[in-house]
Amino acid sequence: MKTMVSSVILCLGDSLTEGFGVADAHSYPTLLQQRLRAQGSGMRVINAGISGDTTLGVLGRLDALLDHPVAMAIVTIGLNDAFMGVPAATIQDNIGDIIRTLRRQHALVVLSGLQLPSDFPEVVRQEFSAIYPHLASQHGVPLIPFFQDGVFEESRYNQWDNVHPNAAGYRIILDNVWRVIQPILATFPQGDTHG
Repeated sequence: MKTMVSSVILCLGDSLTEGFGVADAHSYPTLLQQRLRAQGSGMRVINAGISGDTTLGVLGRLDALLDHPVAMAIVTIGLNDAFMGVPAATIQDNIGDIIRTLRRQHALVVLSGLQLPSDFPEVVRQEFSAIYPHLASQHGVPLIPFFQDGVFEESRYNQWDNVHPNAAGYRIILDNVWRVIQPILATFPQGDTHG
């Protein structure tokens, strides 16, 4: 039986991935697809972000999303859990389960570091932000140090709520993601482009 070389990049997450409040053309997965095409890559990007989703929500969707091979999964999740008061330890356990599930299907996992808004208590913010480097170290996966670096709580790069990026904000986020995944993509075999 022939083993298919996947060319799919799965962008997993919530509204930050889906592109809440902006046209699909401005979401980071769409911008990533455009950059890949401009560079002659046959990789296909799937936007698997759902606004309001949680770590458990992503876990519940994974089996269906992994029906076909995935080369890379960019995981950007956890904020909604924290907004709902889920303890940092539980969020960490759930994301760990997401990473393990993806790796069992031979997907290379890239984890996005996130931070809570500054109106949260400092101790809660520190516990939350520590989840991501801890998991990256524990599982040996690449880390985007801070997904919203340069955008976080900058009104000119966010929508009215100062949480969800606007079109300009997503262009910066694309660069944050690209810095981490570009050297990884260069190591991928140039195989099937229909993954």
